Amino acid sequence: MTKWMILDTETTSLFNFKLPADDPSQPRLATAAIILLDDIDAEPREFGFMVKPDGWEMSAEAGAVNGLTTEMLLAGGNPVSLVLDFYEDCVKQGYRMAAYNAQFDGKMMRGEFRRAGRDDLFEATESVCLMRAMTDICQIPAANGRRGYKFPKLAEACGHIGHEASDTHTAMGDARAALAVLRWLSRTGQMPEPKIHYAKDKPEA
Repeated sequence: MTKWMILDTETTSLFNFKLPADDPSQPRLATAAIILLDDIDAEPREFGFMVKPDGWEMSAEAGAVNGLTTEMLLAGGNPVSLVLDFYEDCVKQGYRMAAYNAQFDGKMMRGEFRRAGRDDLFEATESVCLMRAMTDICQIPAANGRRGYKFPKLAEACGHIGHEASDTHTAMGDARAALAVLRWLSRTGQMPEPKIHYAKDKPEA
């Protein structure tokens, strides 16, 4: 039996994957949604977090998409440590992380752990990227004449499986949509095995 932690984050701006997760220019975590499943068909338990800005602001560009403002986060946010504590507890309880674009959400969390001077839990977090799992299933041609298929947007994946998403571009709305994709992959026998995803082959000890 696999226990799942479905994660979605909303951030202050776009991520630069060429830089370390905790580089000063990287975005900050603004909201996070975590849905816990003790089994794939179990009743989901939802947890939403707003993060109080600590020396950073929500960019106008990101706020136009996710509806968040610095003022909103200052008024209703909690210290980022609250999110990190909850996430770490889930990992230590054996929940596998699943996210739609897990490379982004996972790196976002690692950046916040490192800024807090904590272990980033990379070696402890087995995960599944639902976006990559849906790429060969949706088979949407890549743009500009490139070979292969493009990564499907969450809305495109939901359309493929017949799920009508709501509250898109909010952490909880997108986490619920990711949950629908996760369950569809499991039901159709196309769920990848959760594992630690190294950027390159891990050197031998």
